Amino acid sequence: MKSLVWLSVGLILGLMGGLIYTWVISPPIYYDTYPPMMAEAHRREWIKMTALAYGFDGNWPRAQLRLADLDEVEIQQVVAQTLDAAIAQGRPLLLLQRLADLADSYGVVSPAVTIYLEQPPAPAPTTSFVTPPTVLSPTTVPPAPTATPLPSPTVLPTPTPALPSPYQIISQTLRCASAPQIAVSLVLSHTTEVRGRSQVVQVPQPGRTVWLLWEDGADRAVTGFRPEFGLGYADFIVEPGRIYKVYVDTPTGAPLVTVQTEPCTPDEGGGWIARVLTILERPSLPTTTTLTLISPTPTP
Repeated sequence: MKSLVWLSVGLILGLMGGLIYTWVISPPIYYDTYPPMMAEAHRREWIKMTALAYGFDGNWPRAQLRLADLDEVEIQQVVAQTLDAAIAQGRPLLLLQRLADLADSYGVVSPAVTIYLEQPPAPAPTTSFVTPPTVLSPTTVPPAPTATPLPSPTVLPTPTPALPSPYQIISQTLRCASAPQIAVSLVLSHTTEVRGRSQVVQVPQPGRTVWLLWEDGADRAVTGFRPEFGLGYADFIVEPGRIYKVYVDTPTGAPLVTVQTEPCTPDEGGGWIARVLTILERPSLPTTTTLTLISPTPTP
């Protein structure tokens, strides 16, 4: 009986000594680990780092090699989450487009992928009116003067005056924050009938593209991705001291507004100004073109 007790004590002491040596004194060191063999948390971090690396360098063969043999469903989930987080952080447009391209390559279907896979719309072509040249035929002198028939009147277009912008900034909210920020709330002016009386309401506009351009770069955000602030809300993380131009839908022509990031005064607690611009979109009116008939001068 006594020998059995000592044997049990020896086994316990040996097991404890082996664990202490393995875990504390000389723990195993892993290197060149195969990504599919890593723990779930490390695998997901590996996929996220690979997606961000592809977003910065665009090296597709390297990204494929790093994601080889990993579960495709797990890749889809992590890449989609990485794209959504990059949008919320206001990352550069090129990074978002590459992340969307990577997500699309692995079969991710989401509004963010659809939006950032699309190219910005090209400006509408300008239609110019060209008056056809007048062809002069040789003049024959008859023995007696005869009346020459008048040619058909020439139709010349009258230039249409430029229409005012359909967008208008109706309010601006300022607050002090640790970092500068520019946000937009896009609403549409809509007239409804309530109990036989006309009433104008402002309807938030989700899924619209808001552009931010500066001297050496551009970024865009899509309204509706932060519904807790409103369906027409979109925001950007900007840099101190820069001047930004705000566009809606297409980054061409005159900007809607030009904004410079400014610091708060010491009385306001310091920091930087974070502003929210409420932009009202008015329904567009149909355009018309007026044509003027100019009759030629009769020639005897």
